Amino acid sequence: MSLSVNLEMPPSMMSAPEPGHALGDVSDDWEAAEVWLRAVARKSGNGSTSTVNTYGYHLAKLRWYCENVLRITPSRWSMQEVEAFYAFLENLPEDAICAPSEAGQAHSEQLGYTPFRKRPARSSQADIRRFVHALFKAWHSMGYIRINPMALTGSLAGRKINAERSLSADVFNIVLDVLAADDVKTFTERQRQLRDRFILLAFKELGLRAGELVGASMGAFYQLYDPASKKRYWIFLVTAETGKGAKERRVPVTRSLLASLMAYRESFGLAGLPRHGDTMALLLSPRTRAMYIGEKAIMNAGDRRFFGAWTVVGTRQGLYKIVKARLSAAAAVLVAAGESGRAAELERASPHWLRHTFAKSALLNGQSMREVASLLGHASIDTTMIYTDQDALDLARALERQAPNSIAVELVA
Repeated sequence: MSLSVNLEMPPSMMSAPEPGHALGDVSDDWEAAEVWLRAVARKSGNGSTSTVNTYGYHLAKLRWYCENVLRITPSRWSMQEVEAFYAFLENLPEDAICAPSEAGQAHSEQLGYTPFRKRPARSSQADIRRFVHALFKAWHSMGYIRINPMALTGSLAGRKINAERSLSADVFNIVLDVLAADDVKTFTERQRQLRDRFILLAFKELGLRAGELVGASMGAFYQLYDPASKKRYWIFLVTAETGKGAKERRVPVTRSLLASLMAYRESFGLAGLPRHGDTMALLLSPRTRAMYIGEKAIMNAGDRRFFGAWTVVGTRQGLYKIVKARLSAAAAVLVAAGESGRAAELERASPHWLRHTFAKSALLNGQSMREVASLLGHASIDTTMIYTDQDALDLARALERQAPNSIAVELVA
């Protein structure tokens, strides 16, 4: 079947696939991209949705750019269109940014919607470019396009970890103190306060990625019996569906995090401890969702709260907004106290900073590199070593053994 033609569209927006391509019966470039995404999902093997979800976000950005800015569909791109896309990402115009509405997250039906929430950082730009490169490479290999316009660009270097992007223990404690001191006046404000404390501690004490936390259920917390010690340990399970690379991992839960979880759950009318196999979403919102008894809608919000009809924090963007708001509140307190340096640190921080905070704290407290790599879900221990300058330490120790007192050193009490 040939591709359908919309005569109202300019020729530049009509797909131009090669005849006889192997992507099957697709109507346009966007359907061809979806075929590829389904193949990516199948290739994951363990059913991980992390990569596919991320690619979906990047595809929405690419499509919006093509339909609203460039007006050229991807299968017609040349190197010049690639360069134009790079320039667009580097200098994203103000009208391309769509902030969430007062009702919640931005959505595609919202007037003036775009998939960009802010100007992408360099690392985010690199992620988007790698996605587009992978898309063109797949299209080219399947014969959908004759020439890959990014063939001379390369796949670009992977994102590098900046080990300095973490919070010190005292600054993190300030965030918790400011949160605890927040003068909550309503029940829903109290729910948000306890939930947000749990979120901050979950990042910092489990070392999670945002997608791993937002995609978790209450049943991710479970007890593991140790026959040697006769103890039951609380464990947090990162599932293959949410873990990077479709890898499961299990992280021991601290006492402080479990206490925070219990307080948070009880504020939402739940039993303090989750039960095994509980499928309720881990991150709840005080807002309620539509609920019916039979065919009758429950209109009263108080009744919906009674039945636990909570909405959920279901996106990484929503989670990011929660964490940034709490970090900014603590930064404002530090500014008022004349501590602009630490305030600036908090303003720059993000949920991923708290994952780095977990890593550095674990290593400084004496956990082995291999243990921390396992807790973080790193595929290679080399990634974990970035947090500690371990290579430099190993060299310094070796030189010290070979030539004592030859290395410039300062003793620390």
